[in-house]
Amino acid sequence: MTAPGRPSAPAAVDGRTARLLTAWLGLALASLVAAGVFAILVAFARTPAVRLLGEAANLFHLALVSHVTFALTVWFVAFAGLLWVHGAWRAGYALHHGASWAGWSVAAGGTALLAVPAFTASGTPYLNDYIPVIDHPLFWSGLALCFAGVAVQALAYLDAWRRGRAQSDTLASSALAVAALAMVLAVLTLAVTAARLDGAQPYALRLRALVWGAGHLFQFVHTAGMVAVWALAARALGAPETVRGRAAVWALAPFALAGAAVYLVWSPETLLVNRVVTWVTFLGLGGPTLPLALLAAAAVARAPRPWPWATPLFAGTVLCFGLFGVGGLMGVIGFQQDTRVPAHYHGMVGAVTIAYMGLTPALLEATGRRPWKPWLTRMQPYLYGLGLLGIMIGLHWAGGRGAPRKTLGFSWADAQALLAMNVMGLGSLLAIAGGLGFVLNIGIPLVRRTAPARVPTAARLTVPT
Repeated sequence: MTAPGRPSAPAAVDGRTARLLTAWLGLALASLVAAGVFAILVAFARTPAVRLLGEAANLFHLALVSHVTFALTVWFVAFAGLLWVHGAWRAGYALHHGASWAGWSVAAGGTALLAVPAFTASGTPYLNDYIPVIDHPLFWSGLALCFAGVAVQALAYLDAWRRGRAQSDTLASSALAVAALAMVLAVLTLAVTAARLDGAQPYALRLRALVWGAGHLFQFVHTAGMVAVWALAARALGAPETVRGRAAVWALAPFALAGAAVYLVWSPETLLVNRVVTWVTFLGLGGPTLPLALLAAAAVARAPRPWPWATPLFAGTVLCFGLFGVGGLMGVIGFQQDTRVPAHYHGMVGAVTIAYMGLTPALLEATGRRPWKPWLTRMQPYLYGLGLLGIMIGLHWAGGRGAPRKTLGFSWADAQALLAMNVMGLGSLLAIAGGLGFVLNIGIPLVRRTAPARVPTAARLTVPT
């Protein structure tokens, strides 16, 4: 379906765009494979019935940092690169492919460097909020290159959007522009913060201050990317474009700019404790995202019956709303600095992830491939979503019984807490199975090119152009 007055895009992308989409999708999937390996170690180290790592706390912390690095940092920014390439093609923007390939190459090289200390258990883990790190030269080099490469792709999209928006500008293309702007701001903030750190402060404090601002700005990237998927889902269901939606998504931009600008006013160490960054992020994300979620939910609710529950884009969007809502409530009800914190952010992060997973089969089909197994295409969002819900319930329940964050061992636990952590372990098992299903379903056709073929209607994931 095409909005009135807007150009139609072809049914499948051209060869150059297909290769670029394949590259970014491959990088995103590779990060999920790495994240899954470390997720197994982390989840079952904290499952009382398994205790995979015994009492090896340092290995646990290295695995935890590595899991977060690939599951949150690399997966999300690599998928953002994929969205910018697809979004530019879908809107008919002239994306600079040379810059895009340069960005992907730098990001892929950085990801490879990140993997070395992760898989060799080298370096010292620091469990910073938002961006935990491993203090190792290859990790630092890889992180810098990964972020820089994705920022180059973001700039390429912004340039294409700037030149083409007069002819074609939708809620999805605007949301991706906001995400690209936030990505560039996050990288600039990281550089400014590094230059302004106080060398007299303790090293661990400096590392926390280094990633605090950029970590919050990445939330704008991920939220705007999620909104872009909502917009695509709404259009797939026949919802009309609204000016209100574009206005709401652009309301994110001033707060992202403010979140970066405060690092020119206060020192990084001061911003770590004065809550300015926290409040800018809370107001900036909370205000605009609610009406956008309501608009998208209304579009989904108005979809013709029967609802297409077998379509991953629909299922992923509905599950995204559910995880986002439950995770948001967990961030308010009884919220304390215990395992209720990861219960909350697994909902928020999981909402973005499942939205991205729901869109991915359509992106794969745009390159002339199709998912490996239609039944897996239908079932995977539910398996992953149910697993995440189990993780969230288990962690929130255990937190109410005194479960500490980022800690190995169960000396603190009573019978209810042990039961809750086993619920978390069961949810982890389901989520890992859902993640593995996603990687196989998308990864096998990605590495083993198959001739384009029609996907059964029940499994087809169509994004109208």
